[in-house]
This record gives sequence, C-alpha cells and structure tokens, in this order.
Amino acid sequence: MASTSDDTARHRRRLGALVLQRRTMLGITDKRDAAKRCSISVTTYTKIENGDSVNPLSYAKLEAGFELRGGATRAVLDGEESLALEDGGEIYVGGRSARVDLQGLEPAVREAVTKWARLVRPDITLGEDQAMTDGVLEELRRHGFLSDSDNS
Repeated sequence: MASTSDDTARHRRRLGALVLQRRTMLGITDKRDAAKRCSISVTTYTKIENGDSVNPLSYAKLEAGFELRGGATRAVLDGEESLALEDGGEIYVGGRSARVDLQGLEPAVREAVTKWARLVRPDITLGEDQAMTDGVLEELRRHGFLSDSDNS
C-alpha cells in the first residue's frame, strides 16, 4: 500500500501535468509568460509544473491566472483526477471535458447543416435542406447526444 507521502508526490505530479496541459491550451509556450500571467515567479511556476510543493497563495494565483475554478488545485492535490475550469469544463491528463449547452445544440446544428448544404449544393431546396437537418438531428438523438425534449 502506498504511503501518504507517495500519494502526495503523485498528486503533485498530476497537478504539474495538468498545469502544463492548461498552459498549452492557453497557447502559452514560455514558462516566463505563464508565470507573469499568474503573478508568480518563474521559479515558483516551474516548481508547480515539476510537481514540487509551493505555498497555497501561489496555487491561488495560478488558479486566477489560468482561469481555473477556485480550489481546483487543492482538489487535485487531495486526489481529484481532473482540474476544474472557470467555464465549467475540466482537464484530465491527456484530455479535456467541456460542458455542452444541449438547449443551444439543436439550433447550432440546424444552422451548420444549412450553411454547408448550401455551400456544397447551392441549388438545394428548402425541403431537402429541412429533411437533411432533421435526419442529422434524429441521428444525434439516436446516439444519445440529444433527447426528444431538446426539440426546438
């Protein structure tokens, strides 16, 4: 069984990997720029990415600078697998989860299908466009991405 210090080190390494991933998502290539955005020293920032311990205020500054939900770093240090973002999304090592507005998905799909159908086939009729859109939405419902109650 792993000791508490082993778990703590593992959690700090996970946080470091998630912070690096977030920096990449934000398009920040230089650790100095990341540190500046978070109002911490580059040494402190590098410690976080490397999985070393820093003081709680530095984690709070990182959360503010990287648009993380308050307490997100503490949650990872306590064993959470993901890093929570202010926008409601989450970052997992190697991936990201985002909340999808299902209410807004159907109108967005209708608009996208109409736009691309008309670009590919400018002579498409309104009825054909509607049938194509309805078919795409039905497939999304069949696969569980939309429920029957998501009809506009």
